[in-house]
Parts: sequence; C-alpha cells; structure tokens
Amino acid sequence: MTGMLRAVLRTVSAVVLCCVLIPGCTRPPAAPRSDVFFPDAPATPRVQFLTSYSSSADVVPERGGLSRLVLGSDDGAEAVVKPYGVAMRGDRLYVCDTERNVVEILDLGGHRFGYMGATGPDRLRKPINVCVADSTTYVADALRGEVVVFDAADAWAGVFGGDVLERPVDVAVHGDRIYVCDAGACAVLVFDRTDYSHLATLGGKGDGEGRFAMPTNIAVDPDGNLVVSDTLNGRLQVLAPDGAFVRAVGGLGDTPGSFARPKGVAVDREGRLFVVDAAFENVQILAPDGRPLMHFGGAGEQPGQFTLPAQVVVIDGVPAMFADLVSPDFRADALILVTSQYGPRKVNVFAFGEARP
Repeated sequence: MTGMLRAVLRTVSAVVLCCVLIPGCTRPPAAPRSDVFFPDAPATPRVQFLTSYSSSADVVPERGGLSRLVLGSDDGAEAVVKPYGVAMRGDRLYVCDTERNVVEILDLGGHRFGYMGATGPDRLRKPINVCVADSTTYVADALRGEVVVFDAADAWAGVFGGDVLERPVDVAVHGDRIYVCDAGACAVLVFDRTDYSHLATLGGKGDGEGRFAMPTNIAVDPDGNLVVSDTLNGRLQVLAPDGAFVRAVGGLGDTPGSFARPKGVAVDREGRLFVVDAAFENVQILAPDGRPLMHFGGAGEQPGQFTLPAQVVVIDGVPAMFADLVSPDFRADALILVTSQYGPRKVNVFAFGEARP
C-alpha cells in the first residue's frame, strides 16, 4: 500500500511540474493597461477610449476547440461595413449600415448579432439614422423617403411620412413629437407621436437664420430645443420647438468652435454639444452657448481615431458591461458612441468624465 501511495505522489508531482514548465498551463501575468485619453497629457483627461465593434466576431464569443470540431468553424464573421447612425437600448446597439442597407443589432448582453429590415417587401433601402424611444425604434430611410418603425421585439411595425418627406436622414423624439431631418427639403418636419400626422415644417432652403443647406443630423437639448447640423452652411442651428430661431453655433472655418463639415450631433444632460466634423475627423465638445471646450479623435487607425466619422450619441451613465474598461484613475459620467464609416473600428465607445483626485 505504501509503494502504491508513493507511485501516486510521484505521478501528481510530475503533472504539477509539467504544468509549470509547459507554456499555456499557467495563467500569464496580466498585461499592463494602455488606456487612451483625450486631451493628451499633461492636460486633464476628459474622454477615454474604451472599445470598438466592427463585426459579429466582436460580439459573439469564439467557439472553443471542441465546439469548433463539433459545430464547425466560426471564421465567417459578418462585418459592419459602412455605419452611419447608432442607438442603444439596454444591452443592444442598433447600427444603420448604409452599405448593407440594414440595421445591424449587436446584442452585447446576449452575445448575438442580427438584423432589422433585411428582408421582405418592407425591407430597408438606405437607412441613415436610428432613434430609440420607449422601446420603439425609428429609422430614417433616405431612399424610401419614410421613417420605418420597429417595435420592442425589433419587428416591423409600420412607416410614416411618405406623403411629405423627400429624403429623411435623421429622427429625434421628444415628448409627444417626432422630429425628422429632411435633407431633400432642407427642413425639419414635425409629426405627432401617436398617429404620425404631419404637424409642421420648420426651416427651408437658405443661409439665413433658421434656414438650412443640407441638414444632416438633429438632436434635442434639455430645454426641448432642436439642434440641427446645417452641414453645407458649416454650423449648428438651434430652434425652439415651434421653429423659432434661437441661435447659430459655429460657422465655416478651421479653428476650435468652427466646422468644415458638421454631421452627427448630440447633447448631454448639461446641455454640452458633441459635434462630429467629417472633414477634420474629430468630435468637438462645446459649451451650451457654443464655446469650444475640447475635441477628441482625429484621423487615423489607432484606438480612438476615426476614418470619416458620421454620428455621435451620448448616453447618461456608463452601463455595467463597460465598467471594467474604465481606468481606475478615471471617473466616467457618460458613454459616447461614435461611428466611423471606414477604417478598422466602426462603432467606437468612449467614456466621458474626469480624472479622479
């Protein structure tokens, strides 16, 4: 019995020794963090790049060796090809892919990748921007000339605006109103949220106050005012809910607070403006009165950089799934999503906040 025990102990010792010596048997030391912050040091960091999503491989876990043997290879990842609009509901990202002409659903919590509007007679034709309000999803489809509605289960639920819209490119919801940015009419059209009836048309073509030259994006500030990217006029315009002109922000230029090609726009709970400039390939952050505060991004393929950015979305708070990505030296108050139409990182996720004392 003693001899058998010695043999067992020798076998266990040999196995332990092999696990120490053979690469992969032990857990490698944790890699040091290489966090990317904006602005650059020595300035106080306000924005941290967290991660990005460019295909189903970034969402759906890779199968292990045994699963691949049994179920087959999982190398056929489905790409996010050319995104513009993005929205978030719960653990899901909704991405308007203007190349594949679908809304891609990146279910980060369920680790699934799917689509809306991909098939059938009511499929999407050129989805540009997407908005989610109370579990209802609204998609501005420029080629259909309509806003397409999906329900809480991501199923098709109807359309509206086809009789008055020309080229809808963005949609925002506030209270009982739906605001649709129409690049064809150079206007913002207002619809009733209950029956989708057309209530008003704001703006029109021109370069004066409250007039637009190819408006591309729209957001609503905490006071209910409309913030519209007046792209060819190189500015933002702020309108009251009834369409009255409030103020213009920026203008054509290459200095902070001015724009070359403003597109995506978002407003946080403090009224700060986040504006994508597709020409400078960055996002400017402005005070509510339009004073420049900082910018982040820039042209390139490194983490935190963009190639033809399109839309920006600001989400109050940081969902738990991203909490571990935030540096322990950084206090994050909000999440920022920025789409990049080209390059290796298509949907970029940032945290907005400040360094901890």
